[in-house]
Amino acid sequence: MRNLQWILLAACVALGIGWIFIAQNWIFLNLFPGLLVGPGLNLTNFLQTGSSPAFSVFWFGCIVALFIWIFVTSSASPRSSAQTRQMQPMWWLAAALLTLFGWLCLGWFTIFQWQVSGTSPEASGPNFYPVPPGGWFILMGFVLIDVLLLFWLPTLLASPRTYRLVVPGAVTLLGGR
Repeated sequence: MRNLQWILLAACVALGIGWIFIAQNWIFLNLFPGLLVGPGLNLTNFLQTGSSPAFSVFWFGCIVALFIWIFVTSSASPRSSAQTRQMQPMWWLAAALLTLFGWLCLGWFTIFQWQVSGTSPEASGPNFYPVPPGGWFILMGFVLIDVLLLFWLPTLLASPRTYRLVVPGAVTLLGGR
């Protein structure tokens, strides 16, 4: 990888940290509070013990997937464009698995961990966070946005050699070789 690609990769990781740990919670707290709050749900408590841990674990999964992608593509030596194109399904598989992983993280930290432990995240109420359907739609949409910011953008900007052309939209945004 070239120095510029390392710089872009570091910038993308820094952007992801700012997005996941600061901006996203601010957006949930200030722009979507009515859609995320269900009956008896304390939004601040939900953000601290529900969505924030879920998105933190998801961020870590995206970083691991990103560095696996960078390592695999950096150490590979394709002999033809056909070998390079064979990595495109792997990229799509990684992106799909990351999306599924993000949704599972949300499910674990908002429902399943409380069901397994038999405790309620709120002082009184059910043993899960009662997020309304509109709130789930927003949370699941943010997982997709996060995959774009934490996986697609860094792989677009920092994939080595011809593997950058495997990333969807790379040819359109970056041009050919």
